[in-house]
Amino acid sequence: MKIWFEALTGKQGLLFHHIASYYESKGHQSVFTTRKSGYTDLNLKRLNRDYYSVGEYGGATLKGKLKAGSERVIELSDIIDQEQPDILVSFSSPDATRTAFGMGIPIVLMNDTPHAEAVARLTLSLSEVLIYPESIEEAEFARYGTTDFIPYKGVDEALWIKEFQDNKDVLDDLGIVDGEYIVLRCEESKSAYFRKLFPEFDPGGTVVEEMVHKLEKQNLDFDIVAFPRYPEQDAILKELDVIVPDVSVDTLSLLYHARVAMTGGGTMGREAAMLGTPTIYTFPWELAVSKYIADMGFPLIHFPDHPSAPDKIIELTNMPRMQEEKRIESLANLETPLDGLERVIHRWQ
Repeated sequence: MKIWFEALTGKQGLLFHHIASYYESKGHQSVFTTRKSGYTDLNLKRLNRDYYSVGEYGGATLKGKLKAGSERVIELSDIIDQEQPDILVSFSSPDATRTAFGMGIPIVLMNDTPHAEAVARLTLSLSEVLIYPESIEEAEFARYGTTDFIPYKGVDEALWIKEFQDNKDVLDDLGIVDGEYIVLRCEESKSAYFRKLFPEFDPGGTVVEEMVHKLEKQNLDFDIVAFPRYPEQDAILKELDVIVPDVSVDTLSLLYHARVAMTGGGTMGREAAMLGTPTIYTFPWELAVSKYIADMGFPLIHFPDHPSAPDKIIELTNMPRMQEEKRIESLANLETPLDGLERVIHRWQ
């Protein structure tokens, strides 16, 4: 069997790399597609993955998203016609889903973001199955369309956190010291849901800029490592007194040794917390999957009050890490998307 994986973010690259490795060990083949997007390309290269880079992100406007997606569908159709995969596994990519549907390829979706309404409406009803964390109510997805709903008892990030191997070389590469830095991750200011919530906000801006200024005024004796999502955010961060990695780095080891982490989204927050690091996420809504791991005891706090976030970060610098034995025990109780896929993959073998 040949499986087509569409990986559009760093998280998706990690997720599908581990799933692909599992099936490759059983004699199956993989083909990866992505789009030009900095960290995703770099992550796939760091993982030694061959892949097709097709098209670009459409930006903040609806017209830009539509045109970029349409162009990708045309390019993807030629690649997939050549590769002839048996199924598509995607994190609800509209471009890949439309291509696979048009070419008669079964579509398996994974998703933990029902708030991303546009992609759900464009993909859900075209899929054979949707694999999602059980902490999200089925109705949250079902309002967008019908498919075969396959829940699993865990979160996506558990797949690679369970396989985490510490490598402190990343600290030396960045010139930082164990426990003496904090990690900040920008918000998705160009996403459809963010533009709908905050139409007045600069699409390429980031609240992290103001957070850094406020932290500097506190004279904290911590380095700051910051990760942008877009080129505009990258340019803003590089004007500040923070470390912005120019290459793909081992973010898991980086998060493991951080004193505190903060993210405007969900993935990096769950990663940091499951690695035992005190973490806040400033996403506008409390995410079901994040609450799920917080309720298990992982140190993850929902804190959507951006102006007060620096004070919360300072408070968390005095909070101890999660006990390692408890962390490992809690991780062992989590399922991953691979468990969900294993329940249905026989349909196409």
